[in-house]
Amino acid sequence: MQWIDRGRLKTEVLAGTFLNLGSASAVEIAAETGFDWLLIDLEHGSGTTADLRGQLLATRGTKAAPIVRIASADADAVKFVMDSGAAGVMFPYVANADEAARCVQMMKYPPTGARGVAQIIRATNYGRNWQGYLAEANEQSLVIVQIETPDAADKADEIAAVPGVDVLFVGPMDLSVNLGHPGDFTPPTFIQHLKNVVQACERHGKTAGILSRPELVESHKQLGFRLVALGSDSGAVVAGLTNSLKALRS
Repeated sequence: MQWIDRGRLKTEVLAGTFLNLGSASAVEIAAETGFDWLLIDLEHGSGTTADLRGQLLATRGTKAAPIVRIASADADAVKFVMDSGAAGVMFPYVANADEAARCVQMMKYPPTGARGVAQIIRATNYGRNWQGYLAEANEQSLVIVQIETPDAADKADEIAAVPGVDVLFVGPMDLSVNLGHPGDFTPPTFIQHLKNVVQACERHGKTAGILSRPELVESHKQLGFRLVALGSDSGAVVAGLTNSLKALRS
């Protein structure tokens, strides 16, 4: 299993990117680039659960830990994603501590949670390592809850206090839309919400994460975000093709 390095998660900035094309080739390219973690997006991405296993296989042999964002907090989706060999799950639009605790319940085996157990799954190397996986999965599987509304940011302290939650990950676009300034990540109220999330994580020994922009990466690092993503496979394709056409037309 390619679990994320929890020691580094607590002390370093880990670099990631979003993958929303549903393409195993795009995942393979990103994994070989050297990212610490990759977010395979089943919430807003083009891929489906039918595409997921190939995308997870594309990270094999690299250092990139594959995280999967699901469309909603659904126990069946969590079971499929984790059994398929993901290192963790990102849960969108988590509003409060109760919802965060429910996410943890879905992710962890008994007695900590209620995840169903199966021996012959990809995560256990098809049964060859099921006892080892069962022994380590509760400790190693990463639970990431997204903070995407002002109310959730205000409740960051109680969410961060939930045992088993590892990362509070700000969804900046949704947060900016909910604050009434779509796509603007610079207003003082927006920055204060970011600070609230980081401070809550620091108080409870958790990690703050964010999807950043090139011009904001340094400021987000300075604020204290450690699980930081930049860009996406679809964005890279758009930018690359646009530049190619511009060169041809010039």
